[in-house]
Amino acid sequence: MLIIFIILISSINDLSDFAQTYADPSIYQNAINQANKNENVILSLGELQPIDNLAILEGNSSYSNDNKTASISVRVNGTNGKAKMDIVANKIENKWEYQKIRIRIKKSNKEIEVIN
Repeated sequence: MLIIFIILISSINDLSDFAQTYADPSIYQNAINQANKNENVILSLGELQPIDNLAILEGNSSYSNDNKTASISVRVNGTNGKAKMDIVANKIENKWEYQKIRIRIKKSNKEIEVIN
């Protein structure tokens, strides 16, 4: 019974994090904009497209500090390839400040640090 309770609580927390990601799309939209300014991203993947809802659902997100700290991993598609984007950010005065934006390209096993 305890295991079922723990799984249920964990699932509720995951749903809350996904809901937060859907509710505040600026965190990943601004990260895409930053990545699209990076020459290595453009050379490797082309211009990154906006993130769709399915990519958010397939990804991972975790919020803490009263939803002011976020850690997100989401699929991104460029005009020349696809990858994962890892985001770590803090919300300060209603604006996301990025500690990390990393692009991971599985096909070439390459990582691009947009912001580190």
